[in-house]
Amino acid sequence: MLQSPFNLLRETSIDNPVEPKSGVVNEADPLALEIDDTELAKVLDKRITDSQSFFNGEKYRLATRRAKNEINFFGRQISTLEKESKIKPYEARYLDNAIYEIEASIKPVALSRLPDMIITPGSDTPESEESAKNLTLIVDSQVKMRDNRRVLAQAFKHLPVYFTGIIKCLWNPQKGENGDYEFINVHPENVVIDENCPVNDADEMSFIAESMKISVQGVIMRFPQSQDKFIKELNKAGIKVKDPEEWKNMATTIKIWEVWFTWYKKKDNDEYERIEGVLWKYGDCILKKMKNPNYDYQGQQKYFTYKTPGDKSTRHETSPDELLMSAISGQPMPGIQKETVYRNYFDMPHKPYYFMGYDQWGKIAYDETSRIEQNLANQENMDQIGKRIIEKLKDHGKHIFSKDSGMTGKDIERTDMNNPDQDLLVDGDVNKTHGYIEPIQPTQQEFGELKLARERMFSVAGATNLSGQLQTDVATSNQIAREANYTRIDDLTEETINSAAEWMSEWIMQMIKLRYTKEHMIKILGGNKGNTLFVKLNSDMIEDGMEVQIKASGTDKQNRQNNAMNMAKLNLVDPLTFYQDMDMNDPEGRTKKLMMMQSDRQGYLMEYVLHMTPEQGAAALGAPPPIPPGAPMRQPPQAPPVAPQAPTPVNTAQVATQPPQGVQASPSNGIL
Repeated sequence: MLQSPFNLLRETSIDNPVEPKSGVVNEADPLALEIDDTELAKVLDKRITDSQSFFNGEKYRLATRRAKNEINFFGRQISTLEKESKIKPYEARYLDNAIYEIEASIKPVALSRLPDMIITPGSDTPESEESAKNLTLIVDSQVKMRDNRRVLAQAFKHLPVYFTGIIKCLWNPQKGENGDYEFINVHPENVVIDENCPVNDADEMSFIAESMKISVQGVIMRFPQSQDKFIKELNKAGIKVKDPEEWKNMATTIKIWEVWFTWYKKKDNDEYERIEGVLWKYGDCILKKMKNPNYDYQGQQKYFTYKTPGDKSTRHETSPDELLMSAISGQPMPGIQKETVYRNYFDMPHKPYYFMGYDQWGKIAYDETSRIEQNLANQENMDQIGKRIIEKLKDHGKHIFSKDSGMTGKDIERTDMNNPDQDLLVDGDVNKTHGYIEPIQPTQQEFGELKLARERMFSVAGATNLSGQLQTDVATSNQIAREANYTRIDDLTEETINSAAEWMSEWIMQMIKLRYTKEHMIKILGGNKGNTLFVKLNSDMIEDGMEVQIKASGTDKQNRQNNAMNMAKLNLVDPLTFYQDMDMNDPEGRTKKLMMMQSDRQGYLMEYVLHMTPEQGAAALGAPPPIPPGAPMRQPPQAPPVAPQAPTPVNTAQVATQPPQGVQASPSNGIL
């Protein structure tokens, strides 16, 4: 039984974290009320405005902090100071953007450790296991495909700058022959979320509003049923498209809100039903509102028979042909049952957003801080030290002239003291009329401070030794520093990349189950044998009970590969297991090649190097072709028959003089 939406509103501590104040933050969530579109639009505007005021207020200053992070990430500090006239023309323009270098070092390490995804079967039947095996290959390859890796990388780069990275799943009807799902990045500055939600789980947020840029024509084409009231709203905003000569405004770009929200509908028995919905609005005009479209609410009626009553693993779906034959024969099928089957992998509708987070603190959905924000003061300090060193190196000293030299102030202004081709002529004794102040050179201590400041920044971000920043004379110290930072990267990857990859895998399963009513041909590059595979996929392949799990994270794979190398050095592992532990493609084929090379080098040369068939290889070597399997063995060639000849006369004297076998002729035995 669901509670009333009035009881579901969160109680939030604002001032004292030790003794939270009780009470409802908002008196009531108007989204829970059945009101007309105009009133609903006003309610949404208020929710969005309240959230923006909360996050951009004095406590969080979200917009200001994001802008500062972005300036430092891209190294725009000097241009910003020049634009604001806060830097003088003669000051050194020094910038060593260590923040960008740190992020460029962390990202490839994190993205190189994508986890392996596995789909567990819904039952113990061979068919279910085969479906799970094929889905594992498909889902794992889809998550790791180039477009989705780019989406993961963009969200990962946004996280330390905007305190979140946002991924969205949507169905694109224009993609492929029958439409297909896709994942996109949503810029955090275009999203407004529930300010009362303490976690980065989209399903815990009462609303998520995304600002979208679209042309007037695009809105009319997408929401034709709301054209009239939309045009009225445009006229209120000063965009007129009513008269024919004003249709040029159809190309005008406007912003509309796409809002995903949770509300509660009261039922007749005083209980409340949770509803997940989405709407699009422009100004006070609700263009369209509907239930979450990424979920099957109605289901489909199907007939099943059970070998074991109640055991779904023994359930068999009855085909229309079987039903027809049963009706024609007049013999009812035993144990047949009519059931409603829902095309859902999810157990409930989910909002199609993933909010990447790492420095969560249980107060808001965004991270409380980030590695970039923690390094802002260090970056400023390092730039100040570097600027001071550069200005000292650029200082050529000061020339001082006495008025007795005969030079005026204008003469000194016109004189370029740094020009080696310019000479000076003064009156009187030069030593009395001219002086020179030697410039102050930077000290070794200042260079040391600059190096320490830079190393400190890499240490704070956990990027030491990812780009060779810490090098000592002791190999053990380098290894300890390297392992410590890889441990931090592993933890960061687990909380961000791995979590997002698992979320993407679950949405792939939901979209396949819901919308692949027609077969989709999936192309998989680089299968387990290194070739290109084409797999037919439809919604029936996803069974109830299937789950997405992370088979191996980046750390697991690294440990397994290290263990395989150590075992191989001790000759304690077979080739097939070694190739599997090393995550090499086509381990069976590699093992076959290795064994053949060791036992039959000539056959290995013919088959894998020269790519000859056994028949071609035999012909090249002048040998008879091999006997096909099952063919009778060849008989050895028979010698041609010899014609009978007359017997040769025997010379008895010669025979008598021949010594017996094994006896040599000698005078001692009497044989001459």
